[in-house]
Amino acid sequence: MGALHVRGATVGQLETAASSILAPLAVTAPGAAGFRADIDAAAVGRAAVARIRGSGHLVARTARAITSTDPELLKVTLHRSPVPAAVDQGGRQSRAYGGDFVVLDMTRPYRLAVADGCDVMAVGIPRAELGRHADAVTRQSARRLPTGTGAQAVLAAFLQGLGGHLDELAGPARAQVGDALTALLVAAFTETAPGRTDTETALVDRIRVYALANISDPSLCADSVAAAHGVSVRQLHRLFQRSGEPFAAWLRHERLGRIRRDLLDPAHDRRTAAAVAARWGIHDPRHLARALKAAYGQSARELRGGRPARAQ
Repeated sequence: MGALHVRGATVGQLETAASSILAPLAVTAPGAAGFRADIDAAAVGRAAVARIRGSGHLVARTARAITSTDPELLKVTLHRSPVPAAVDQGGRQSRAYGGDFVVLDMTRPYRLAVADGCDVMAVGIPRAELGRHADAVTRQSARRLPTGTGAQAVLAAFLQGLGGHLDELAGPARAQVGDALTALLVAAFTETAPGRTDTETALVDRIRVYALANISDPSLCADSVAAAHGVSVRQLHRLFQRSGEPFAAWLRHERLGRIRRDLLDPAHDRRTAAAVAARWGIHDPRHLARALKAAYGQSARELRGGRPARAQ
């Protein structure tokens, strides 16, 4: 992506720009007729960096827009407006004030509402760029992270400076600045609070990485994962309860999310729903039907049938 500069953008132009920079997004505004926004964006290494200033609006990553062909991105926003932004993802809601960071997982639906006079820096970065830290960063989704001290303050200052010099990066410098940005993101979002041990957090991270690497194995379960990491099943459950989501619920969510994205993706139309589910470790059609209904309110057939028709 080359540098992008738009002045006085309409709601539709902002939606088009945001979708091209990151992934398909819906942008709406209460006063669309008088809406105006200034957009500056550029690729920095493998990340996309954008600054949006202007009228209040709502950005939504809808379930319908998410497909398995979308890049697995994390979106990090730095809010600079004194009026708080409202964030909602996965049932977690928060308010981001001026000087706060927020992480959003682009593989899952979310809503971000900003008020008039918004000034937001946004970074879209592939999960793969964060390596083993990706899950730790993702767990911060929809939580406000103040930028007053430590690595968070350094990252905030870095982004503010970067926002004013997006056009001046070229060749090796662009890649090197991208590497620095990735390192700062990892430092800011995995920094351990004083006095808190990160041993259990690191173990949960390793378990998540192992489970995702073996997610297509139908025998993957709490027993097998615990045995592979030298802990008891009881300890495994305790670790995940402390992280905010039971292991079985987390694994089911990860599997169903991938199945749903494949069912919504026309590239997988030749596969049966059972074959799609088997790809992600679920081999019982009855279990699949119940789980999809519980999670999304739709069966596999309904998910596929509800897609917009493809152009002929």
